[in-house]
Amino acid sequence: MNARLGAALVFVGVMSVSVAARIGQPPNTALYACVDNTESEATLVGATLCTGEPTEVLTARAETDNLQVRGGALVAEVDRAGIAAVAGLSAGDLIYRVGGVDVDEAAAVTERLGAIHADADTVVNFLRGGRPYRVKLRR
Repeated sequence: MNARLGAALVFVGVMSVSVAARIGQPPNTALYACVDNTESEATLVGATLCTGEPTEVLTARAETDNLQVRGGALVAEVDRAGIAAVAGLSAGDLIYRVGGVDVDEAAAVTERLGAIHADADTVVNFLRGGRPYRVKLRR
């Protein structure tokens, strides 16, 4: 494991699946796409979201590659200086749970992210490459 990746894993510290589990996935293969007209700005955390829907690629690979298929908010953009980027979220991640509450659209995720506090962590569960991860966000 290279030093940069190791530092990222230490910083986030709550990754629920090892990076080794992602080996073998084709690079740059979009598993989710934005539903039209569902873009939402989660300004508090520095991310642009849209409601995500599974692509045909994900549908075809889900069972054979043991990938999860869920509803949620697809991260379209991340502000490098925002809380989301610092925690490790990146474009292409699909957020499906915020603070223990399942969410299935961008508006719901934006609302939940807008309620995070400075005095407590909020756990955000997301999929990256069809695999589950989680990070903790705090203002």
